[in-house]
Amino acid sequence: MAEIDQSVIQALCRGEEQAYALVIDELHVLVYRFLLRLSRDSGIAEDLTQETFIALWQGIGSFRGRSRFKTWVFGIAYRQFLRHKDKRIVETVELVESDLLDPSDLSELVEESQERARLRRAVYGLPDLYREVVCLVHFDGLSYRECAGVLGIPTGTVKSRMNGAFKLLRETLEEQDYEIRQTA
Repeated sequence: MAEIDQSVIQALCRGEEQAYALVIDELHVLVYRFLLRLSRDSGIAEDLTQETFIALWQGIGSFRGRSRFKTWVFGIAYRQFLRHKDKRIVETVELVESDLLDPSDLSELVEESQERARLRRAVYGLPDLYREVVCLVHFDGLSYRECAGVLGIPTGTVKSRMNGAFKLLRETLEEQDYEIRQTA
């Protein structure tokens, strides 16, 4: 992966398509995954990803360098999601990730996959304000400060929401464990 540095950003400001292509190559998958986690719909995520890059192209002049470029782009993506969210009813889609592993122990692989799916369902079941911070910090690798910048909230609020998310996740997973023990 090439780094999106100041020279690339300056080339974007000059309208150089090669710089725009580089940014898309570097960030498309990350933005798409972020929007997929928020929207839980691959079609919507793809549409919002395209809208994000159009908005980036049109608004590059507003980038002031007060945050990392990636954080600024995630902020655009998040605002695209919020606009879309106001206009739609969410259709929940089960997401399936494929692992490219050489399974030496199939039962262990299946158990691990089921546990990841269980955790993913629990995260996707969180209220939006909690799911957003978990996705940005744990799935997309942003710091709490960067997450706060994307969401337009104080860093303390991110920390508070993260604590709330962990509490809800813990309760949900413990409840599921209890139900599993009762049926066994």
